[in-house]
Amino acid sequence: MMIKEKLNIDEKDEKIASLLMEDPYMSQYEIAKIIGLSQPSIAVRINKLKQRGIIAFNVGINFSKTNFFVARVDFTAKNATDILKTLKECPYFINGYIISGKNNVSAMFIHHDLVKIENIISQHLRSNQSVSEINTSLIVSSARDLIFSVDISGKNMSKACKMKECTDCHIGQDKIVK
Repeated sequence: MMIKEKLNIDEKDEKIASLLMEDPYMSQYEIAKIIGLSQPSIAVRINKLKQRGIIAFNVGINFSKTNFFVARVDFTAKNATDILKTLKECPYFINGYIISGKNNVSAMFIHHDLVKIENIISQHLRSNQSVSEINTSLIVSSARDLIFSVDISGKNMSKACKMKECTDCHIGQDKIVK
């Protein structure tokens, strides 16, 4: 079964989604010219695709064009959901996934200092009794842009880490952009 059938979209919606994935800045007018519909029709279709979760727009920093380090940390956790929920409090946590395979969790962290990333892993994961088999990798390059949303304003970064394990950790007090 093709993706569009699984998503229950027609060829026009498929083309709209494809065009926006190629160029998220493409105007509705340009899309309308390509597809052969009116701009208001395109607007209605885009809104329906957004409401259904078929397309989403996410703004972030393209870290493949910066000198920040992105670490992927795979580990085994007895309580994977709880660990990820707790990690969300860390300002340098990008995202996490419950996965199948040898390890059941994969988490991603970002910082301009590798020592800070190592401290985060030590404070939040190595010290946790329910976490084992920690494997850390740095993302060296990516086939596509590596875009993540982070708090560049520093509002959340300026607060100390809220995690109990970080009472002596000042990682969360630094701002990510220096």
